[in-house]
Amino acid sequence: MRRHVTTRSRRLTAVSALCLAALLAACGGGGGAGPVSPGTVTPTPSPTPTPTPTPSPVYDTLEYSRSNAAASAGAIAAYENGATGAGVKIAVIDSGVDIQSPEFSGRIDPASRDVAGTRGIDDTDGHGTSVSAVALAAKNDSGMHGLAFDATLIALRTDTPGSCADECSHSDTNIAIAVDTAVAAGARVINMSLGGEAPNSRLRTAIASATAAGVIVVISAGNDALANPDPFAQIAGNASIARGRVIIAGSVNDGDALSDFSNRAGSYAAHYLATLGEGVRSFDHTGTAYLFGGTSYAAPGISGAVALLADAFPALSADEIVDILFRTARDAGAAGDDAVFGQGILDLVRAFSPIGGTSLPGSAVPVTGEAGSLAVLGGALGDGGDFAGALSDIVVLDSYDRAYVADLGAGISRVAPAPRLAAALQTNTEEARDAFGIAGYSLSWNAAVSTRPWLGLAQSGGIDARADIDARITRGFVTGSVTPGTGVGFAAGYGADDLLANMAGTRAPGSRFIASGDALRDDGVSIAGTRAAAISQRVGGWTFGMAAGTGETASLRPGSAWDRRRDADAVQLFAASASRRIGASDVSVTWSRLDESGSILGAEGSAALGLTSASSDFLGLDWAMDAGRGWRIAAQARGGLTRLDIASGGLVSGADALRTSAFSFDVSKSGVIARGDTIAVRLAQPLRVEGGAVDVDIPISYDYETGQAGYTRRTFTLAPSGREISVEAAWSLPLAGIARLDTNLFWRRDPGHIASLDDDIGAALRLRARF
Repeated sequence: MRRHVTTRSRRLTAVSALCLAALLAACGGGGGAGPVSPGTVTPTPSPTPTPTPTPSPVYDTLEYSRSNAAASAGAIAAYENGATGAGVKIAVIDSGVDIQSPEFSGRIDPASRDVAGTRGIDDTDGHGTSVSAVALAAKNDSGMHGLAFDATLIALRTDTPGSCADECSHSDTNIAIAVDTAVAAGARVINMSLGGEAPNSRLRTAIASATAAGVIVVISAGNDALANPDPFAQIAGNASIARGRVIIAGSVNDGDALSDFSNRAGSYAAHYLATLGEGVRSFDHTGTAYLFGGTSYAAPGISGAVALLADAFPALSADEIVDILFRTARDAGAAGDDAVFGQGILDLVRAFSPIGGTSLPGSAVPVTGEAGSLAVLGGALGDGGDFAGALSDIVVLDSYDRAYVADLGAGISRVAPAPRLAAALQTNTEEARDAFGIAGYSLSWNAAVSTRPWLGLAQSGGIDARADIDARITRGFVTGSVTPGTGVGFAAGYGADDLLANMAGTRAPGSRFIASGDALRDDGVSIAGTRAAAISQRVGGWTFGMAAGTGETASLRPGSAWDRRRDADAVQLFAASASRRIGASDVSVTWSRLDESGSILGAEGSAALGLTSASSDFLGLDWAMDAGRGWRIAAQARGGLTRLDIASGGLVSGADALRTSAFSFDVSKSGVIARGDTIAVRLAQPLRVEGGAVDVDIPISYDYETGQAGYTRRTFTLAPSGREISVEAAWSLPLAGIARLDTNLFWRRDPGHIASLDDDIGAALRLRARF
């Protein structure tokens, strides 16, 4: 059986090499759907020897823009990923190749031969040369280059001797021999820009052997504007022969419209892929540049794409390469697979981008560089210092185990604390506590503020930002004595250590302060929904207590400072204390334990990072003294060690315990200006990570032969870049028992322990009335 080449109008326009670039610009043939950079039209230089490779080769050149088959497919994405087709063999079964052309010099495989006779492979027709050039012509700053310009050509000449005087014909027997030769020579892809009737049994057997060997076969769809591809190409639909490894190449123009001559996908949409096949720049066997048209010139574009993927990712199987090309094709025509474009239009930009989820080598744990995907930092960790910088240039694998270098530092989000003034003015916290007989209580609540006037100054947000907040209880505790010397307490909204400190009388109310309402806990480990129970026993002058509780860490998700989305993670709290009255002072020493199931000091890690939970031990000292004449002095200090639970499969391989600290110092005086008024000053630092090294094993290379990554270890501390220190003065004046006037002036340096944030400065005047 004889078949013909699939060139509809082999020579659309013939021009000299010096003026072809201008003609391409005039007729629209120089552009495509890929990322083409325009360039100044200049005469084509004389061929020169291939220059010495440079460390950073430039691919977006004038030659690339003239190579419209490559440009329309977005081949520059492959080049910038280091893929040029080097080491990959492309077999072209056609009319031979111009062996004198420098475009193929040194890259014609010794297995190349004339299957149909003894003429040699030197092309006398031009079809084989022009098709081969689209696939792999050299990048030499002259004319155009092929998609896989460093690939090796197996030129297999199958045109029947003497037939090319009219139109070259190729027998199935010769084509079958050529297919077998290509497989034996190690071809990764076989290009057949041929058409005609269905292949005979000999050729079917050869194609079956090729696909069984993992070779991809690309066949042109044909140029008869039919609803289905040529019968020759329909072999792709025979699963027992093609095995899904035969691609039918359809033609589109530079506007992504199917060429009017191209056969459609029809019933073979599952195997049909289109690319530029109309107005394709190439050259014939004489070296003369032409614009060619036909599905003959779409096929080598796809064959070159196969070679680029095989070069970049040598571990990919034939099935994976075909799947990638189909899966990443640009959709055209009806949504999804359709009877015109089949799988769509070749798109190497998408084909060379990660597909599916990415993961670390040797781990099934998904990882991305999306904000917050690795960790959400805040509170005691602040911005994590150099944490994000240590996660740059990391090798990750996509769903095809293709290696990419990613900056995972972008996956670390830092949640800056909200300015304090607006938050304080949008709530009206009231607190009542009393003791009677053997029992006592404390309740805190937010009263409705929509009708209560207030004035806030010296902070962004303006003077008036009222909120309509319903009254609700926020926290409280009750205490009592069950026997002389034995006390019990129950709390909601207080932690275990808080409850013990309040039972001992060493934890003073902090609601009068805006910048640091609770110096030890505020913006440190923020725990919500706490429930605690405690028991205390007096022994001589000492009171010993134990408490336990549960709660949730309010882990901060990415969002603005005014719109924080929270995801609660369970925590367990334990505490033991010893306290006593020493003269005018109350002293309490407290040990507390915090076990977090899904957070690290309130910050959120991830399985990809390898940090998801932690256990912390804190030692705290509370001291308060009534100094007489209305003076009260109080101090609190807290130090802790946090042990990180390291999960397998993540980036973190080891870690020291994190050292933390917090402190506050208060001085208050009653009756300063008027009866019942109180003025107070506080200096405080919320809980902060002071040190603790973390080891991160960073994959920096990947060996496709062994499937193993190369690693380097980076060590860094999680101590934040800044240290928040707050200074605040507060004055409160009761008014006739039905109202209270509060004033505050505060300054916070490095809010949230983030050095890059502006200082938080505010002043407030609040009038609270009860009716």
